[in-house]
Amino acid sequence: MNLQMELQELISYLNSQGSILKYRQNELVKSEQVSTLPTGEVLIISSNGPQYTLTIRQQPIFAKLGVASLKEDLRLQNELLGHEQEVIHICEDAKLLGSEFYVKGQIKGKVLNELAIQNLSISDRKLVFKEIVSFLCRIHSIGQSQSTFNYKAVIESLRIQYKTHETRIQTNIEDLLYWLQMNVPEQTIQESLCLGNVELNNFIFELTEIKLISIQNWNSVQIGNSYIEFARFLSNYDVPYVKQVTDYGLQKIHYLLGLQNKAELINQYCIERQLDSIKYLNYNIIIVLLQRAIFKQQCIKTKVNPERSNIFQQELEILSKSAWNMVLELTNDDPFLVKSRVESDQLLWAQYPVSQRCKSYYYRIRDFMRDEVFPIEQSQFDIIYSFNKDNHWKGLPGIEHLQRRAKSLGLWNLFIGDPVYGKGLNNLEYTFLSELMGISFFGHEIFNCYAPETGNIKLLIMAATDFQKEKYLKPLLEGECKTFFAMSERNVSSSDPTNFETIITKQGDGYVIKGSKWMVSGIQDERCRFGIVMGKTTVNPKSPFTEQTMFLVDTPHPNIKFKNPLAVIGYDEAPHGIIEVEFDNVYVPKENMLGKEGTAFAMSQGRLLGGRLHHSVRLLGLARRCMDLLLERGSRRIHQGQKQNEDSAFQEKIGRMECDYQICKTMILNAAMILDSLGGRHMQSLKAVSETKAFVPYKCQCIIDECIQLFGAQGITTDYILQLAFQACRGLRLMDGPCELHKKQVARFTQGSHMFNELINGDGYIANL
Repeated sequence: MNLQMELQELISYLNSQGSILKYRQNELVKSEQVSTLPTGEVLIISSNGPQYTLTIRQQPIFAKLGVASLKEDLRLQNELLGHEQEVIHICEDAKLLGSEFYVKGQIKGKVLNELAIQNLSISDRKLVFKEIVSFLCRIHSIGQSQSTFNYKAVIESLRIQYKTHETRIQTNIEDLLYWLQMNVPEQTIQESLCLGNVELNNFIFELTEIKLISIQNWNSVQIGNSYIEFARFLSNYDVPYVKQVTDYGLQKIHYLLGLQNKAELINQYCIERQLDSIKYLNYNIIIVLLQRAIFKQQCIKTKVNPERSNIFQQELEILSKSAWNMVLELTNDDPFLVKSRVESDQLLWAQYPVSQRCKSYYYRIRDFMRDEVFPIEQSQFDIIYSFNKDNHWKGLPGIEHLQRRAKSLGLWNLFIGDPVYGKGLNNLEYTFLSELMGISFFGHEIFNCYAPETGNIKLLIMAATDFQKEKYLKPLLEGECKTFFAMSERNVSSSDPTNFETIITKQGDGYVIKGSKWMVSGIQDERCRFGIVMGKTTVNPKSPFTEQTMFLVDTPHPNIKFKNPLAVIGYDEAPHGIIEVEFDNVYVPKENMLGKEGTAFAMSQGRLLGGRLHHSVRLLGLARRCMDLLLERGSRRIHQGQKQNEDSAFQEKIGRMECDYQICKTMILNAAMILDSLGGRHMQSLKAVSETKAFVPYKCQCIIDECIQLFGAQGITTDYILQLAFQACRGLRLMDGPCELHKKQVARFTQGSHMFNELINGDGYIANL
């Protein structure tokens, strides 16, 4: 309705109707008293008071049921409410507003909320809930639709809403989305008429008695899942009461308020609708609680009420935890069916302090890799080995597809211990997952746990400004781009950062980078959008470790020149690549400085410490894969009438390899636990990680080399992963500090510890020296 064009005609018509004048106590309608509501209804206020307000409605409330006549619409309203509503006037002449309309007065009744209901007697409180349930039974019993409710579409919509309005990682929400997807109801649910809003304040009751007489907002009426709507009404029974946060929560306190328990309301609903039971009630309540939690997340993201952001966050956590507690109760604390698998894998977990959440991730990753990763591995290697110039530096389509799948399943950014950005797993827990990912050459990349992105993400979390986090960290967390890290230089010993020759000088409001970096990985990838460059900004002989600063550099850049593409033992690491890069007076604005000036060395050590551990455990996964390949081949290969695995020499070598593997794994797990308990700055943490970096890559290389030798000539071909695994181990012995450097570090720590060994001075402990 075009109110501006038709306003005067409408006012003249209304003022000519005796019933309207009588209702308004002979007060004529004036133009300034008329306004259009967002719902499309016309509101007419009165100077005599709000009780004389009029509402004009043109569109039938139940149009979605095919109701076209307003009289039929009113009849249906009256049938649902159980009484005749007062209508002041009906205009059937469509010429005035383009369609017929009716005029209603202000409903004389009372609206209750969680606080107001406490002022009623106990019997009246129960009557309120009873009246609402009866109304829901009536509305849910009409308008059965031919369409069926699509649970999968609802879950996918919730996932998209969650990711769109994500302010921090909510592990309960992610687990709920995964569990709901795993347990989608098999039976179809016929849709029917739903009210759309079952909040207590949407119902209007008689002033003198508890009798439902009308609905505040009919415009929310829709076709939907009536069982989910009833679950929405019941959902507060599963939310704990927390003052000023979830004041509506009824869990364990409904009896204190004199309200029916949940079972009584369910029984009433079933009797009045003649149902044996309510289909998927608990599943529906979990969906409702999840919807409410995500709505609170939207409130935080869109800053609806910034002053209440902390309250919204608390409410979100309570709602999502309540839903997750329901899942745990329904599944006997085994939502992902891992208890039996954990029990059968006792040797794997031993007595390590690992959370159930970590174990659930472990088995979810294992299933994902078995079902989706391994089947497409060879096709992705074929693309790499084809050396197609047009596609060589583009992302592999199969891997990108699996990344989207892993992300949708919540198997994403598992390496981030900060619960704001990641899953909140500690180093020990991630070690178990990282080894499992490592059994596939593409594993870490698929789960967005791949270098150099992992280290760059940690640096950005640690030191980035809000501007930098929005521009650089956010797309990295989402897997929308690739990055590079430029630190090593060809002409100097890069294990000593005081040798760096790349100079970064201040110029105007920014800085200019001049120098050459090599062994730069990721920058050749067409998806690369930026990287981190480390260079000298000052010269300070007294404190050489405070000379370096890090900067975020956008790519492509005309002054960034690719000098010399590199290959590691013949493998060019496509599509990420390894290359020597020249920064020829590359200008970067001052806001691209990462952290404070002179802090690059300290920041890089923090980046590399966890990286060294994660690289080692990745190699452990590759070693395990190679041993499994060899064991399977040994069970099939016949030599001189005997299976290879029955040969005593073969068995002796397998035994030695397994011992080496277990030593490596124990060292890694020990280092992870020390890192978790003492932190990254403690001497024992540094020593444990250095021990791991010095020993594990070498031993894994030995294991894989022996596997190749026992495998035969095919082991050095591209038919199997063996030769790639060997290349990875050999290369890593030089990356993130050569093994010799770490052995030297371990020696220093060991010599230092020896000085404080009180047994040295014991009689007879050190003899004949």
